[in-house]
Amino acid sequence: MSAMAARTVVGARIQTAGRLYFFEPGETRDLALNDWVIVETEIGLDAARVHILPTDSPLVQVDPPLGRVLRKATATDKFLLARHERLEKEAWRIAQDLVTERDLPIRILGCDHTFDGSVLTVFYSASERVDLAPFAAQLSERFGTRVDLRKMNARDETKVTGGVGTCGRELCCASWLDRFSNISIRMAREQDLPLNLSKLTGVCGRLKCCLIYELETYQEVKGKLPKEGETFHIPSCVGGQCGTSGCAQVQGTNVVKEAVVVTLADGARSMITAEEMGVRFDPVPAHTKGVGTYGADEVPRQERATPVASEPHSGAPRRKRRRGRRGGSGR
Repeated sequence: MSAMAARTVVGARIQTAGRLYFFEPGETRDLALNDWVIVETEIGLDAARVHILPTDSPLVQVDPPLGRVLRKATATDKFLLARHERLEKEAWRIAQDLVTERDLPIRILGCDHTFDGSVLTVFYSASERVDLAPFAAQLSERFGTRVDLRKMNARDETKVTGGVGTCGRELCCASWLDRFSNISIRMAREQDLPLNLSKLTGVCGRLKCCLIYELETYQEVKGKLPKEGETFHIPSCVGGQCGTSGCAQVQGTNVVKEAVVVTLADGARSMITAEEMGVRFDPVPAHTKGVGTYGADEVPRQERATPVASEPHSGAPRRKRRRGRRGGSGR
């Protein structure tokens, strides 16, 4: 653990809103935020933008370094990046033409070149399983490089294509959100949101990622304030002088105002704040806001190239286990 704590790494993203990867800085010095750097990964050279300066903080020691930083991007490197961006658009058009020509039941979402041009990743979506090995071979021959096809799920598909959410802003997943959390309808219930799926569903057709952003705050406030239906003595009722087990009954919670709405013994309704009740809330750490558990199908992996699945092996059929009664044939 001490060796890991002493490791110095640089946090950088290969794509605009892609996963934050860590790299060993090597001999590179004088890095600044948003600097372009050339990094060495397991699939070749690539360009990444710095988001975390060199640090040995324990908070970044979770993921092992993906590779190392070779150098800061030069003017020539940035020229090549612009050229690759044009090539990616051309590759998308050619791939789409080949899909139409072969009448394949898939949709091309985009293309991504590694910095050294050794790998072209093609993102696609499909509603059914289809053999794309011949298609990948044709693309590889056309571009003279290795081609990896990456099938995207609903959320990753929207992340690649981009768009505007119902809030009127660019989608979080396309602009800054690098990981997807497991979102459930329970999160909407805990925040007292109307259970209207048309309003809770995002562009991708799944529950909105933003349902988790304020969840911890709601859980903190609701967890420490009196629950709905509970009775308690208001602050002005010193020592239970009202002569009852509780002179106020909670009718609801206002998380935004950090207060509860109560009905008093005389039937009047009032709002009592947490400060008046002497309740204090622990601040939610900034680095945990909007962070939940990740499902295996929702972790974006489009930045790591993987080979196309091969055709299933057509060998001898497996023998089925005979199912019978124990201790005899039963006849």
